[in-house]
Amino acid sequence: MSKLTAKQVEHATARNQEYKLSDGNGLYLRVRTNETKSWLFCYRLSGNRQMIRMTLGSIEVVTLKEAREAVIRLRKQVSLGIDPRAARAAAIAENTQAITMQSLFESWIEFVKIAKEITPKWMKQHEARWNRHLKNSLGKLLAKDITRAHLASVLDGITRKGIREETRRALTTLNLMLDYGLTRHLVDQNPARLLKPKDFAASPNRPRDRALSLDELRMLWRALDETMQPRDGIAKTSILSHVTVNAIKLLILTGVRRGEICAMRWDELDLNAGKWIIPSTKTKNRQSHTVYLSKIASNLIKELKPLTETSAFVFNTDKNNSEGCIHTDSLNKALWRLRKSDDKEKTSQTSLPLADMKPFTIHDLRRSAATCWGEHLKVSPHVIERMLNHQPLNKLIATYQRAIYADEQKAAWLAWGRMAENKIASDNNNILSFKHGKNRKLVIQDKHPENLIGKISKKQKEK
Repeated sequence: MSKLTAKQVEHATARNQEYKLSDGNGLYLRVRTNETKSWLFCYRLSGNRQMIRMTLGSIEVVTLKEAREAVIRLRKQVSLGIDPRAARAAAIAENTQAITMQSLFESWIEFVKIAKEITPKWMKQHEARWNRHLKNSLGKLLAKDITRAHLASVLDGITRKGIREETRRALTTLNLMLDYGLTRHLVDQNPARLLKPKDFAASPNRPRDRALSLDELRMLWRALDETMQPRDGIAKTSILSHVTVNAIKLLILTGVRRGEICAMRWDELDLNAGKWIIPSTKTKNRQSHTVYLSKIASNLIKELKPLTETSAFVFNTDKNNSEGCIHTDSLNKALWRLRKSDDKEKTSQTSLPLADMKPFTIHDLRRSAATCWGEHLKVSPHVIERMLNHQPLNKLIATYQRAIYADEQKAAWLAWGRMAENKIASDNNNILSFKHGKNRKLVIQDKHPENLIGKISKKQKEK
């Protein structure tokens, strides 16, 4: 039997009764009395002599070529004992239940809010990133139909805007939401896992290694003290509030994260015991963290009582807002004002306290504290990691090694506080005085305080 031609299909006319023209392999062109034309697939299932007819669509929707291709697939199903009608009904049901990428994102965000897998801060960043960079291009597409090509096109677009870090973070957002969909059978695969940041010139930046020396920390401390009040030679834009200054100093003395300092609450503190307990809701690893406060650290906090005690937060800069705290960006801007000026015409760079210092960020103060603990105080690395509230990278160690070394942590923080008083907060850091009796005074000078204990003992024996 000869195959139908496109011309035969086009010129087939209506008759008094409906009729069919065969194309072979069970494919027929059906012509109705009202001149509508559609494709039929006729077949028999194994063990059943009844002829079954299945409509494939009108000729306006399905071409002759497409109808022939469809019949090849359908005949394979029949040979396997599958009724093509049932298979098509299942596909229609699947498409009806399929969700868009927008729905998948909303479902994932709702889940992480309930599960509290990430902090509210990171949740907001994922939402902002989706709305800013991903929603318009991907939101209306069915999640099950998303391919690498879709994702690559969007990520390339972000890179072309010159915000490569956002490209890397957008890929993270996509991976997390598609992994969520995969475990819940909302998608069959996660194509984002096949993409890497380097494919879009968005590899992670090289980790920072800036750590301030004791001399640099002393310069910063002095600059903070000098810029709390207006003085001749100091740019007005460099003047800092008492709250901001003490927040930065506490970062040096504790080594905690800037967000934890800014959100410090009075009810988290026990100044008599020298303790600050950071709740798990505020820490990056969702683990409660105890910080032992040295004398100098406690005094800095007590200085703020007249200013912020009526607020829930220690570092509150708005007298009219008892529930607000200083923003982390305020600390970054404070350092900027110590080094740079927005008023280039009226302010010379030489009048800025830290204009000549090598650039550093607020987060570098955390690294600086940790470096000093190891280098000058000889604190063991595993104790420093606990002081930083880091969890062991080795999951086995994290599971079975639960020691927190509280005594060692406390000793290290208190020792750091004493060193900060003598080497950072004091200009006369190389002079220690000891009185003997009523009128005698022993003065020892040394640039290396780690040698003082031995020299004091020797001098006292000579006396």
